[in-house]
Amino acid sequence: MSLVLVADDEPAVLEVLSQVVEDMGHEVLQARDGEEALGLARDKRPQLVVTDHMMPRLSGLELCRRMRGDEELKHTPVILLSAVLPHGAPEASAFLHKPFEITDFEALIRQSLAAAREQLQRLQAAPAVDRQAVELLGVQLRSMESLCRSLHEAARPAAASSQPQAVPEELTQYLRRVMETWRAQAPEVSLSLAGPREPLG
Repeated sequence: MSLVLVADDEPAVLEVLSQVVEDMGHEVLQARDGEEALGLARDKRPQLVVTDHMMPRLSGLELCRRMRGDEELKHTPVILLSAVLPHGAPEASAFLHKPFEITDFEALIRQSLAAAREQLQRLQAAPAVDRQAVELLGVQLRSMESLCRSLHEAARPAAASSQPQAVPEELTQYLRRVMETWRAQAPEVSLSLAGPREPLG
């Protein structure tokens, strides 16, 4: 049994779609507009969302876009129902043009839930991201960016002359500090700095 969120601003349609999903053996959450659907999706984390397009406060298409931009909901499949969008939208996982046959709706529910289960298995089987390594890489990239800016400033000629502009500090000392920071963050990595003995400021 899966948790399915059904959103439609027409009460009769909402009840019919919800009943179909329940008859298929799934638990149903109901929303009467896109804003309510987004709040329920964030709070309850359904395995599938079925939404009408033309709804108050937040359309079904905008609901899809908000979910795709949410880190916790971006992988949740969304079936978009619409009488005005002839070909659906790329933000939706699947699309049904109104009016549609109930058998087509049931088939799409089964297909979407099966695809969601397969995607969940792939995500669970994927190797975990080493957050510490990612953070260390970010620190190193920011240090390199700062170094590149300093080198760029040192190489850029002054506006009124051909003499290089002075940098605020001696470059060799700056490079040594950067190396010390990297060594402290990754002691297992061998790092060395080679350059002239004379100041480079």
